[in-house]
Amino acid sequence: MAAQQEESLLARCAIPIIDLAHIGTDVCPMKSVLRRIGQQLFTALSAKGLAVLVNHGIADEKLKAVYADLDNFCALPEGCQAQYLRNPVSNHGYVKPGMEQFDTTKKELRHSFNITTLSAATMPAQEDVPEFTKHAVPLAQDLTNLSRVVLQALAYAMGVPPSSLLASHSGMLTPEGRNPSTMRLLYYPPVPPEDVGPCNQNDAVHYTRCGAHADYGTFTLLAQDSEGGLEVKLNGSDKWEKVGHLPGAILVQSGEFLAAWTANVLPALVHRVVVPPGEYARARGRHCVAFFCHPDTDAVLPPLPLRAVATPPPPTFTPHTHLTLHNRLLNAAHHLQKRFRETYA
Repeated sequence: MAAQQEESLLARCAIPIIDLAHIGTDVCPMKSVLRRIGQQLFTALSAKGLAVLVNHGIADEKLKAVYADLDNFCALPEGCQAQYLRNPVSNHGYVKPGMEQFDTTKKELRHSFNITTLSAATMPAQEDVPEFTKHAVPLAQDLTNLSRVVLQALAYAMGVPPSSLLASHSGMLTPEGRNPSTMRLLYYPPVPPEDVGPCNQNDAVHYTRCGAHADYGTFTLLAQDSEGGLEVKLNGSDKWEKVGHLPGAILVQSGEFLAAWTANVLPALVHRVVVPPGEYARARGRHCVAFFCHPDTDAVLPPLPLRAVATPPPPTFTPHTHLTLHNRLLNAAHHLQKRFRETYA
């Protein structure tokens, strides 16, 4: 008898799947395909807050290689890891469990390595993790290029020139540090057995993997393994639903900047990562790679045609007051630093 498939949004075909085949490159995309993808993206993000990209051209082997490198980094002695701790100015570096907190009621189990520049000097040394830079840099370049495709597609759907969105996001992962876009490698370790609470449930240590939040930027590209745990609240809903897994796919999630810029027509997706049920699943780690696409720190986003922001759907989050001034300067640096102060210990 075949194993019963886990109930999830992907299993129910409740998340739009967008095929990027024949798109071309970010530098010279096929305009007809780009327009079709843009409309599909706009419809998906306005209705759901997320979509699934397939045939995006990023090989699964590249993801598995960085997963293995992060495992090797997490196995290093704490003293060795400490030299790579996150720089609060650049946001580059290692974030150990407890440094970043979204759920104050539980202990969050999460290792991450933020990459905001591709300089080899900022990566783990070869003697510590031999192929970290070799694997991370090409993947970061691929995700940057994919972000440029998504930006151009969204521009067509929103009625603004694609070049204007590219211009306002032109500094992604460049060495000048004028754009806070980040590729984040994530490892969620197995859950310690004390989470069960063998004697008194009140004395148990309760864990989660990532508390509920919306991402801060324009959008997020997310690649994940098959271990599960990602849950979302779809637009207009207060119900947590499992996303599920589609091999080789990359998720696109709307962020707070995109929500503010479009007057919440494209709402920020509220999501979390929970500990999956069952002893076997709890004893396994989970890996993913997130690419947070942000505007440049001094970017002024182009005004949108009125038709693109005429009828906002029900909001799924309350926008921060400093992000609600439509068609004015949206300062990415101020917004991001404020949100970092709220989540980093």
